[in-house]
Amino acid sequence: IKAILGRSTISVNDFLGLQVGDIIKLNTKVEDELDVYVGSIKKFKALPGAASDSYAVRISSILREE
Repeated sequence: IKAILGRSTISVNDFLGLQVGDIIKLNTKVEDELDVYVGSIKKFKALPGAASDSYAVRISSILREE
């Protein structure tokens, strides 16, 4: 399972210079739903969040039922 937070394009030079604490701006907003894939199939929409001390997603809709 993977949840896609967003996408971004950066130069190779910027990529090579990334350090802890750097911020990469994505093409999504914090309140936007995420696409959740099972293998290569887009299966759910979800909202980002946290559970205990871990990052998590909460499923908001099912795109494909199988």
